[in-house]
Amino acid sequence: MENNNEVKEEVKVEVKTPKKKKTWLIILSIIIVLAIIGVTTFFLINGNKSTTKNEEKLKPLPLPEVTGGERGKLGIDKNINESVIDEYLNRSDSVYRDMRMFEDPAKYENIGGDRYLSGYVKGFEVVSLPYLIPVTGLPEEVGDTYLGKTLFDIDDGKYIPNYEESMKIIEELFPKNKVIFLMCGGGGYAGMTKQFLVSLGWDETKIYVVGGYWYYNGKNNVSTKKIVDGKIVYDYESVPYHPIEFDKLKEIKREIKFPVKVDSKYYNYDHDKPMDLTKYHDFLLSDLYNQLMGATEEEEPAIQSQIDKKTTDMANTINQMLERKESFVLAVEAADFTCGGLSGGDAYANMITYDSEHNFLSYHIGLAIYKKTKLYDTIKYFPTVIIIYKGQPVAYVDQENNDHIKVNEDYNEFVKWFESHVNMNP
Repeated sequence: MENNNEVKEEVKVEVKTPKKKKTWLIILSIIIVLAIIGVTTFFLINGNKSTTKNEEKLKPLPLPEVTGGERGKLGIDKNINESVIDEYLNRSDSVYRDMRMFEDPAKYENIGGDRYLSGYVKGFEVVSLPYLIPVTGLPEEVGDTYLGKTLFDIDDGKYIPNYEESMKIIEELFPKNKVIFLMCGGGGYAGMTKQFLVSLGWDETKIYVVGGYWYYNGKNNVSTKKIVDGKIVYDYESVPYHPIEFDKLKEIKREIKFPVKVDSKYYNYDHDKPMDLTKYHDFLLSDLYNQLMGATEEEEPAIQSQIDKKTTDMANTINQMLERKESFVLAVEAADFTCGGLSGGDAYANMITYDSEHNFLSYHIGLAIYKKTKLYDTIKYFPTVIIIYKGQPVAYVDQENNDHIKVNEDYNEFVKWFESHVNMNP
């Protein structure tokens, strides 16, 4: 019996001890939780006070005011620019956008700039303008920037969305209820962005064109340029960047309504003056072909090399026009080079007659050039006239189409066909 009692007492002792520990653990847990709540509340209250104090110290914003000179042409602000932007960073009422690409196809080094995003101002986030709208009017020395897909297109001077999500993306990137600070390399992209946003209904008094990173010497510079093994390397992994994922967007299909507008202007047909080959009239090419016909066997390779270079250069320039989504008219001769064609009898000759009578500019080329263009992949009819609208062929004279026989043979019928497709009103 004594042994049994001893066992029972031992059991009682073992059972009571854990209960005491559990009680103290619960009390301790409650104390810790209360302490955490107290500390968190303290920091939240004081943090809000601190934020309010900081907000009170922020400088009031002057209304946007465009500066003078060449910088003013870009829309750069007189009061808030690269030299003082540090004083206006980190505002809770603002967003900051750098409109450059990581690597721009345009050769900005030709005007003392930088095609690479070699750095940025801390607080700015990168949104590449060439992905938003077609960029035009760049200095001739830098050439073209990116010419691919864009959220918006320009039609008759107005911006129109290319995707169902286009406007939503712009509203997210540039909130209308915020002040917007814009930068780029030299100021051009930033100025274009403001014009674009204002045209869509944004308040111009809340948008500041700060200028260019190339001229920034403040304390918030973040460099992406490094030297690794003697080579320049750009690290873009940590750059705050907003990509445009076109493959995930729903494109808006538009029906082309004729007549379309094309770029036209007067062209001087005086053959005694130097011909501008960038206008794609290849009369000078005929001189080379004439030389080739009378050349000796030793002279032929050098002349042929000149012909190949000229035809390639001119075809590439036309391809660039297509990439830039330009609207123009192309007249294609049935021979390798143009030779006037004013006698009539085919679409090419009719187009030249029309040009001279209406001071219209179509671009005249022979087959040697045409076969090297992208258009030849789909349109193999010649002589022909091709109407290109926003980089796409939308109509052409088809030699196998019975309805086009009169268009080829009768100048008046050609005029009817042409003016039903091309709007001649300025």
